[in-house]
Amino acid sequence: MKQHHKSRDPSPPRPCKSRGTARTYETPRLEDIPLNPKRCFEVLRLIVQEHNWRHSSKNKGVSHKTMAERGRFCFWLFDFLRQPPWHFKLDPRSFGERHVVTVTQYWQAEAKAGRMSPATIQTYFSFMKTFVGWIGKAKMVKAIGRYFDDPNLYKRTLASSIDKSWRAQGVEFDEVIREVEAYDVRAAASLKLMRAFHLRFKESLMLRPHVDVISAARAKRPDNGIAFYLDTHRGTKGGRERMIPIDSPRREAAIDYARRVAMGAKDSVGDPRLDLDQALRRLRYVMERFGITRAALGVTPHGLRHQGAAEEYEAMTGQKPPVAGGKLVDRESDRRAREKISADLGHGRTVITSAYLGKPIAVRDKVQEKTPCNTPVMMGFDRVSAPSSESSHGQSSPANPVVLPQARSPIE
Repeated sequence: MKQHHKSRDPSPPRPCKSRGTARTYETPRLEDIPLNPKRCFEVLRLIVQEHNWRHSSKNKGVSHKTMAERGRFCFWLFDFLRQPPWHFKLDPRSFGERHVVTVTQYWQAEAKAGRMSPATIQTYFSFMKTFVGWIGKAKMVKAIGRYFDDPNLYKRTLASSIDKSWRAQGVEFDEVIREVEAYDVRAAASLKLMRAFHLRFKESLMLRPHVDVISAARAKRPDNGIAFYLDTHRGTKGGRERMIPIDSPRREAAIDYARRVAMGAKDSVGDPRLDLDQALRRLRYVMERFGITRAALGVTPHGLRHQGAAEEYEAMTGQKPPVAGGKLVDRESDRRAREKISADLGHGRTVITSAYLGKPIAVRDKVQEKTPCNTPVMMGFDRVSAPSSESSHGQSSPANPVVLPQARSPIE
């Protein structure tokens, strides 16, 4: 019987590919990519990767939340411009004035229909200004008043006219905390810390009560009878650190309770079995379960910061804050109180205290004298040219922005 032999291949054997090794591709540089509308989102991704980590005006980074929201906005922006009836086909680096006008006219129509708030418009407009800076056109976007015919559509009021403290809503903290404590001691510890130190939701959860309590010497504070301070730096806005004096029985009791809950030397108040997102979700669930929401009891955990600010203002000035119906306080006392409260709450601007305390009475009366409530203030909308009747793709743009189709929010 004949044996069939395989024919020998004179070519050298092919090298065996090793499994599990991925091919690597060099990321193209923006400078090497010519303007091409077909590569819009590829170019946009590279722009966002290169710039999104940095602050728009300061030499520092931004939070993960800000990066996520700005990134979503940028992709929404160019997806929106590609939709009918505009059909703009453009490279992100070709973003220009007529695109700014198109987008702001859409926001104006949405605001007039009650679907966009001034705060949302301000946030999106800020993101758009940041983006044009990334593509080297920082001066292209004008002041926001140039794009709107009614300043009430985009002007947000920081000063609160409603007292959001628990006390103002008739909610007794001690009664609520007893119910929460019977269900979840970690949530109770967070609320006690928020009440005593006026912490934010996230700050209270990330606090490590055994290591974040430091001496006055370590806090670099003068020896004025306060031996210990709470070093608050985890979960703060912008990583801003602040030293809060442990100067009252309420604050001492909140720290003692948090230490009994967080047993380990480096444990935080949150459940160590959960990551940060899960721990925040758990805390929100407990708040909803016990009615600590605006819809149920009419209060939120953030209302404890409002209450703390109001109590501190009253202790320093002898009067309740304006938002709670307080009487006139001399300007210097009001200024000193607001500066201290702003620092204690972890804010960099004193004007933010108006969101907690209301406007100073003297300033409020002066503003009312200058600008009567029944006098409309029109800003220069007519200085902005209308968008071009022809888009970059040759399609007509709508003349009436009120009938624009609805687009999804970029930060959903």
